[in-house]
Amino acid sequence: MIRFHTPFDGKRFIGDKQKQVFHDSYYEPGPARLGGCQINHVAPEDVRIFDPDSPAEAIEQGFAPCPECLWIEQGLHELGVRARASGRAS
Repeated sequence: MIRFHTPFDGKRFIGDKQKQVFHDSYYEPGPARLGGCQINHVAPEDVRIFDPDSPAEAIEQGFAPCPECLWIEQGLHELGVRARASGRAS
């Protein structure tokens, strides 16, 4: 869920300065499982936004991807690649 209020300012990728992890607010999971995505627990003073708003920039700044919310996009990408590949094979 994109958050348009400060300090998020409508950015997609949100870093947590304390944990050095970044989250994808497009694909964040629903209620977090125990030990799951912690985007809702990032204190406003620990929020880091990136310019450009991209995973590459977050990684360049030393942040690691959140294993809970960023795997969703990767999984969707892989499904799309497989679907396109199988469509061409038909």
